Amino acid sequence: MQLLRFINAHGAEISFDSRAPYVFWRITGLEAPPVNPIYTQSMGQHGYTLNALLMEARTIKATAHIHGSNGVREMYQMRRELNRVCNPLNGVGTLIYQNDAGVYHIDAFCRGNPYENKIQNVQTLNVIFECPQVFLMAPRPDEVALAYVDGGLEFPIETPGFFGTLGYQAILDNDGDIELPLKIYIGGGAINPKVLNETTGQFIQVEKHIQDHEQLFINTDPEAIEVSLLTVDEQSRPIKVNAYSYLSDDSDFIMLPQGENILSFHTDDNNTHIRVRLSLWKRFTGV
Repeated sequence: MQLLRFINAHGAEISFDSRAPYVFWRITGLEAPPVNPIYTQSMGQHGYTLNALLMEARTIKATAHIHGSNGVREMYQMRRELNRVCNPLNGVGTLIYQNDAGVYHIDAFCRGNPYENKIQNVQTLNVIFECPQVFLMAPRPDEVALAYVDGGLEFPIETPGFFGTLGYQAILDNDGDIELPLKIYIGGGAINPKVLNETTGQFIQVEKHIQDHEQLFINTDPEAIEVSLLTVDEQSRPIKVNAYSYLSDDSDFIMLPQGENILSFHTDDNNTHIRVRLSLWKRFTGV
């Protein structure tokens, strides 16, 4: 079973499945996109020196039928509706693909929907979506709390792998296809909070006393880096304050490599009631 949905920037939706009016036929562009090697070549050099491998933009093409169940007039009406929802001037929307193994989504805009054969009340067409970001993503992020482990002898032991340890720890399994950025939320008060990926040695630390009523937010995505302090004013209205300047000089915007990663949280006080939450969105080169 395959299903394709497009939701435009205004929330209007078109769905291609096994039922009228938009009947799914076939789809291409879900494999890994072509790779563009970035290289240098010196005079007289055999081959070249490879500097980077970059994936090209993804193009997904769906071939479908518009079936006017009540005749040709309805077919033309549904064709008009398709053009309205897929109007590229609406901007970037969300393309959702589902098969028997899972659901995936990607930002996309409609690049064209050329018509092909029309037989009575059935119109065949190709709908072409361009995806500026090449990776297909899981339908929702994974949310993980760094639980405080006191290392005591308690039964049943609820945190396998951390017997005899002390502190805030969690295991994060990145079973996607690339390393992932993290969104980090820290609340409940902390002095110089630090999140460490013990698997890689990378860490990020904010050198500031975070008050009980404040929340620290960190986004390590290279395309959306953010370090902010979330609080409220005297009228209880939310305020976001840029806290980038409080980062320690040796901090990294930590990423999560493929496989299992051990993440830990550290603070310069003895607070065992800090709320630490990590959010990650798995990404795939093809499905």
